[in-house]
Amino acid sequence: MRVAGRLNGTPEPAGRTEPFRDLRALIETLPVPSAPPTYTQREAALGLALMDLSLRLEHVPRVAEHLTLIDRGHMTRSVSVDVDLQAIAGTQRRRIMAPADSRRGTALWIPVSRYSRSDLAPVVVKDSTGVVVPRFTHRDSNRVTAAAFVRLLSMLIDAHRDVTVRDTVVHKLRHSHQRSRWLVEAAIAELVTAGSLPETGIRTPFDYALVPPAETGPGREVDARAIRDLALAGIDELWPVDGRTGIRLPFAHLLGLACSQFMLVVLLDAAHPRRFLSWDAPLLPARRPRAPVQRLVQSVLPVNREFVVEYETAIPRSVGAYHLTVEVNEEVSVRRFVMSSDVDDDFVQTLTQDVEMLAEASAEQAPHRKLLELELQGIASRLAEIGRRRLTDLSNYRRYISERRATVPANGPASMTSDEVVAALGRGDCSVPVLAAFAAHYSADGMRHLARSPLAGEALRPLAAGIRHHQLGHDITTDNDPREHGAHAHWRRPNLDLSPHSTEPVRAVAYLSLADEAPALIENITRVVVGLALVVLGIGTLLTGGLQWLYSSRVTPDSIPQQADAVVAVLLLVPGLLIARLDLPSTHSVLGQLRQFQRSLAIASVVVTTGLAIAAGAVHTDHAITRAFQAGLAVLGFILLCCLIEFVARRARRRSPVPRCARLPHWLSVTERRPGRPRRPRAPDAVFDARGEV
Repeated sequence: MRVAGRLNGTPEPAGRTEPFRDLRALIETLPVPSAPPTYTQREAALGLALMDLSLRLEHVPRVAEHLTLIDRGHMTRSVSVDVDLQAIAGTQRRRIMAPADSRRGTALWIPVSRYSRSDLAPVVVKDSTGVVVPRFTHRDSNRVTAAAFVRLLSMLIDAHRDVTVRDTVVHKLRHSHQRSRWLVEAAIAELVTAGSLPETGIRTPFDYALVPPAETGPGREVDARAIRDLALAGIDELWPVDGRTGIRLPFAHLLGLACSQFMLVVLLDAAHPRRFLSWDAPLLPARRPRAPVQRLVQSVLPVNREFVVEYETAIPRSVGAYHLTVEVNEEVSVRRFVMSSDVDDDFVQTLTQDVEMLAEASAEQAPHRKLLELELQGIASRLAEIGRRRLTDLSNYRRYISERRATVPANGPASMTSDEVVAALGRGDCSVPVLAAFAAHYSADGMRHLARSPLAGEALRPLAAGIRHHQLGHDITTDNDPREHGAHAHWRRPNLDLSPHSTEPVRAVAYLSLADEAPALIENITRVVVGLALVVLGIGTLLTGGLQWLYSSRVTPDSIPQQADAVVAVLLLVPGLLIARLDLPSTHSVLGQLRQFQRSLAIASVVVTTGLAIAAGAVHTDHAITRAFQAGLAVLGFILLCCLIEFVARRARRRSPVPRCARLPHWLSVTERRPGRPRRPRAPDAVFDARGEV
C-alpha cells in the first residue's frame, strides 16, 4: 500500500510503503526463537533518544543545500547545518552521552540528518575547520534502533487495555506465550537491520517456493504454526488498521522510516554548543517522466526549448531557515527559479474540514444564529490570515518577475466591496485578490454579521471546494541570486506557526528553468544560414548572369558551370568552416539538450549545401542546375524562418509570467495567468527526489 503525499497530490517518496507487509513476511519466514533478543537498557534508551531527535531535529536551526547540475541526469548535493546543543533537554542529553573520555571531555551522539538506504556512497562530515567529525557506524545505528523498537513493543504491550484480561492475544503475548513475542521482536529487529527495498519490499524464501497450505486440524500451542499465528494476531491487535486511512499509524510510519533510511549521527563535544557541519550527500540520479509527444515536439519544432528541473526535498518543521543554492554551467542561464512548500497545508486542510462540517450541520438542522456566527468568525479569521500570507507571496513573486523583464497581468478587480467579496467566496473564488480584499474588510470590522450573509447557507460547500482547489496551504519563495548561471532561495519558517502540533516535515518543490540566453547558439546559426544563403545566391547569380532565376520560370542557357570543381569546393568548404566555429556540445549535457533544435538547423543547412555540391558536379542540364539552386535557396529560406521563429518563441517564454508547472500552487496560476484558455502544464525534463533524506 502506498501512502498518498500531501504536496499537490504527489505520492510519498520511495520507502514509505506499508512496512507491516514485510513484517508479516518475516514472521512467516524466520525461525522461531528460543530466547529473547539480547539488547541492553542503555542501547534501547540511546535508540529511542536518537530516533526522537532525528525525527524532530529541533537542535538544527538552519539547513543549507548546494546543488550542482552535472548533466541532464545527475546532480551533486552538499549539505551544511547549524547545530545548537543547548536545544537538547537534560534527559535526552544523558541518554545520548558517549562513554566518558578524560582526554575529550563530555561528548554527545547527535543525529543531524537522515538519508535513504539506497545511497551506498560513504558520507564524510566535517566541521567549520575542515576536521572530520566521528560518526556512528551503520551497524551500531541499526542495533540501537532495533533495541528501541523492541523496547517500544514491550511498552505498547504493557500499556494495552487487554494485557490483564485472560485468554486474550495481548495477555498471551505478555504472560504465557513469550516465544510469539520473541518472534515479533526478532522480525522487527531483522527488518530494521536488513532494511526494506522501496519498490518490492523485503525478499523471503517463500518468494521462491510453492508451499502447500497449512493443515486446518487442531494442533498444539507450541507448534511453529501456532506460534506464528499468535504473533500475526498480536500485530493486528496491537496496531489495528485505521478505518479512514487504511494504514497502521503511527507505528507504521515510524517503522517505515527506520527500515528505509539511515540516521546520520556524529560525535560532538558538549563544551562547544554551537557547531557548523557540512558533508557531501550521495549523488542524486534523475527521474525522467514519460512524455514522448512533448519531447518529440521540443526536438523538432522551433519552440525555444527549456530544460526544466524539479527538485523535491523535505525540510524539518523545526528548522527556522532553509537555503537552497543551485549552480549550473556558465554557458547556461537560469530563466526561472521558484520554490513552493506546504508549510500551511495542515492548517488549510483543517480549515477546509471545518467549513465542510459546518456546511453539513447547516444542511441537516438550522443551528442557533449566535453559535453559527461564532463558527463563521473563527473560519473568517483563519481565512483572512491565509489571505495575508498568500498576498505577501504574490507580491514577492510579481517583483521577481518584473526584475526578469516579464509582463505581469493585472487580473481581478482593483477593489471589491464586502458584498462582492462574500459573493465571490460563495462561488468558490478563493484567488489571492479576493482573499486579500476579504482580509482587509475583516480587519476593518466589515465582516461582523456573517451568519446573516449568503456565506452562511449553501455557499459553504463551494467555499470549501475553492479552498482545496486553489491549494492555499502552499507558499512561494523566489530567487534572489543575481548570477545568470546560479540561483538561490531563502525559505523562512513563519513567525506564527499555524500548525504547531504537526511534526511532519515540510514538503518543498523547487522549479528550475534553464535556457540558452543571448548570446545564444541560435544567433550564430542564423548568421551561418544567412551566409550560406548569400553564397548560394551569389553562385546562382554568377552562373545565370543575373537575378532572374530567382523569380522566373525561364531557364537561362549555359548555366552549367564550366569549372564544376571550384563550385563544389566552395559549397563544401565554406559550410564546413562556418560549422567548425560553432559550439555544438554533447546531447548528454544540459547545454546539448538546450541546443538540440539549433543543432538540427545547422546540420540541415550543411545538408542543403552538400546536396547543391553534388548537383553541381553531377547535373549536366541547365534546367536541372537552375531548379536545384532554386530548391536549395528555398530550403535555406525555410531554415532562416525557423531561426526567426526561435527568436520569437524565446522572447515569449522569457515574458511568460507563470511557469507551466503542475507542482506550483494553483492559486499562483489562477491569479497570474493571462486571459484566455488555460495552458496545460508541461512535464519536467528531470526530477530529483531527495524527500527520503532529511
